[in-house]
Amino acid sequence: MRKGNTKIIEIAGIRGLLTVLFIGVCLAAGFIMFPAKVLMYLWNTYVTNYLALSHINIWQGLLLWAAIALTCYIANGKRFLVSCYEPPQLNEEEMKILMERIKIQAKARKLNAMLMKQSADIKEITVVNEENNNAEPQNSTENTNENKS
Repeated sequence: MRKGNTKIIEIAGIRGLLTVLFIGVCLAAGFIMFPAKVLMYLWNTYVTNYLALSHINIWQGLLLWAAIALTCYIANGKRFLVSCYEPPQLNEEEMKILMERIKIQAKARKLNAMLMKQSADIKEITVVNEENNNAEPQNSTENTNENKS
């Protein structure tokens, strides 16, 4: 079930898993640990000075951040959708059709290469013939000029 404009992301291989892990660590650092550290600093700076409460450590700052984030999430009321799926595999019939197409494309590549080679050979032959045709009349005119003198 897809709702709205959800997008599907495919993750393939070890590199994809490492990328997801890296993104997850960066998101955790940016959206969890950084706000927790900021809240810990703010609590220790302002609340302990003005309300005379005790200092908190990073874990208590993390709990404070979690409480604030959950309160905002519950008050907001919007739901987030995360969807994971595996793309469908090809059945036997589709696999046969795919293999036939691959074989046809391989034959077409071979024929194309042969045609390109023949085309290049024909061009080379015509160039050589044109050079020979152009060279013969020049020789004959030189011979006639030598005969006249």
